[in-house]
Amino acid sequence: MSPTVQVSDGVSIAYECWGKKGPVVVFIHGWSGSRHYFDLNAGPLSKHCRVYALDLRSHGESGRPTWGHHVARLAKDVYDVLEFLDLWDVTIVGTSLGASIIWSFFELFGHAHLAKAVFVDQPPLQNRAEDWALGSNGCYDAASLARLQTTLKLDFESIAQGNLTDCLSRPIRPDVLDALKEETMRADPLALSKIMADHTQLDWRPTLPRIDIPCLNVIGGKSGLCPLEGCQYITQHVPDCEEVIFEDCNHWLYLEDPLRFNALIADFAMRPRVAEASDLQAPIQSLETYHA
Repeated sequence: MSPTVQVSDGVSIAYECWGKKGPVVVFIHGWSGSRHYFDLNAGPLSKHCRVYALDLRSHGESGRPTWGHHVARLAKDVYDVLEFLDLWDVTIVGTSLGASIIWSFFELFGHAHLAKAVFVDQPPLQNRAEDWALGSNGCYDAASLARLQTTLKLDFESIAQGNLTDCLSRPIRPDVLDALKEETMRADPLALSKIMADHTQLDWRPTLPRIDIPCLNVIGGKSGLCPLEGCQYITQHVPDCEEVIFEDCNHWLYLEDPLRFNALIADFAMRPRVAEASDLQAPIQSLETYHA
């Protein structure tokens, strides 16, 4: 069993740590995932960074309460874990729902514990609205949410299988595919239903200009879930935010091209936080830095 942290409402949050030196990187997985979604990233990154990955409540090995399945509570869980583990100057990496959790974290706690943030393939609002047509291609209104919730209740395995189809474009090893599906099947479908109902209707656009730490916005150029322009809105509205597009990758770009993704995160995390203006405009370094 993995170590756990008991957060403020008594739920146990499982985590794993790799590496003993370098800047701290904390991974926050997406809806229906687990910390094992970063198995191709955490180990290699630990050559340069101290890496942590969490299981959100009702995912992976974390506790399965009957309450607290909304984004703000997930953000509080992350805060409680950082507090308990005494982690500071963190580069926090959120994929999909994980990005929304980071934005909620900023709304609740500012940049406490954080030095940098990375958002991976997530628009600031999943639902469609009168002034917003760039949300999710999967769950974007009451009708699509109802369909998803029905499928979660009656045929959860099809959700796990559908993730593999919708979130990947490039070939992945069969053993990795099997592991991803298995991790999804470990999640609580009722909790997933409640989390998605909250997640899809949250509009983080007003929060973005208030983020006051360096950020990196990583986008899948062939994402089946998130329109490119919706994700690019993040770069355009966070004051200090760089953008990298993985042109040939889907929503799970960190699994499709882990070598490039790992190098990107390592270089961003190791970059001095206080830099000259000219440095902030410099491109992220090549893979040579990561392999040095």
